[in-house]
Amino acid sequence: MPHNRIAPKRALVQWLATILLLVLPFMRHDGDSLLRLDAASRTLLFFGARIRIEEFYLFLIAVLIMVFAFLFVTMIFGRVWCGWFCPQTTITDLTDFFNRKVEHFLPGTFAANLLKQLSYILLSFVVAANLIWYFIPPAEFFRRLAGGEIGMVAGMTLTVVFVLVYLDLVLVRRVFCKTVCPYGRIQLLTMDRNTLTLEFDPSLKSACIKCGSCERNCPMGIDIKDGLQIECINCGRCLDACREVMAKLGRGGLIHYTFGIKAEGGGRPLNRKTLFLGGIIVLLSALLILGIADRKGATIKIQRGANGEVRRLPEGAVINFFTAFVENRSVTPGTFTLSVAPVNGFRTELIGPVTNISLAANANRRVDLVVKVSPVPQSRQDLELHLIRDGKTIAVTLMPLLID
Repeated sequence: MPHNRIAPKRALVQWLATILLLVLPFMRHDGDSLLRLDAASRTLLFFGARIRIEEFYLFLIAVLIMVFAFLFVTMIFGRVWCGWFCPQTTITDLTDFFNRKVEHFLPGTFAANLLKQLSYILLSFVVAANLIWYFIPPAEFFRRLAGGEIGMVAGMTLTVVFVLVYLDLVLVRRVFCKTVCPYGRIQLLTMDRNTLTLEFDPSLKSACIKCGSCERNCPMGIDIKDGLQIECINCGRCLDACREVMAKLGRGGLIHYTFGIKAEGGGRPLNRKTLFLGGIIVLLSALLILGIADRKGATIKIQRGANGEVRRLPEGAVINFFTAFVENRSVTPGTFTLSVAPVNGFRTELIGPVTNISLAANANRRVDLVVKVSPVPQSRQDLELHLIRDGKTIAVTLMPLLID
């Protein structure tokens, strides 16, 4: 048996990717999820950063990075994603493995069919629950599920995904990869002569003994000897099968991964196109890092009081009513103060609960306040309202002062 089989490496990659998807929702940073979209607060928890809905331009940049990274990886590595990383391939491989074991010990029995169905149900639930964990923390998910308080949206999502995955495992599996999955079609648009593919070496065609082992081991039911085919998921099973057969004859395998044939202009995975895409990814990544680093720790928004009332006082002052909305975007609680900047020739004063405004991390608060200015200005003035934390101004907004 040759020692350079691809299967153990592929299985390791699949297990590591699967464990990462399952474990990531349980990982925490400063007491909260490492990666989760919190619908209640409209906040994306992203590896320690909290991106509010108002800052979703950062999320857009992250999506663009993923899109270009997808094109970059596809252009270089082709359909290796399908055979090595794709969750559809992973759950199908796991199902096939379990079914083989069941049939080995309980061939053709009712118990075997029952065990298969139970495995489909369990796997479908895990996949569906894992998706929900990226929106609801796992501990809260299980508590709400046990108490029947999962909620309509989460409950419907859990049910629909569970049913779809179950039907996939029972009826579809690799048919999805052959007919429905768009990735193979997209790959045809992005690949070139330098893209990694799994190929039967045409120069060694005479050495093939026509054993059919590569065809029998292909999960997609294709013949690698017929050349590049859209159904091929680059899993390497045919490569292992060929190596095992040829090793018995004292020869190397006839199938291998290649970045194209040099004689045909291939063999250069890092070429002008891939470097261009890589440059875009680096640029977008730098913008994302700068955007996250430059995020304000808190914000303030201002609007006029509900009645928009303006009053002139007998002592020669004017007062305006406002409502301020203070938001603490940092990961730690904070105490804030509101202060209006002085205006030359006028005395300004804030009246209301504008000091010692305590806010928990990622919390917001409404503050009703009054602005008093004396003497009365001759025309409208725009006052600067400062949000102060630890003696430093961290946000500024304008308050239009009306005099009539």
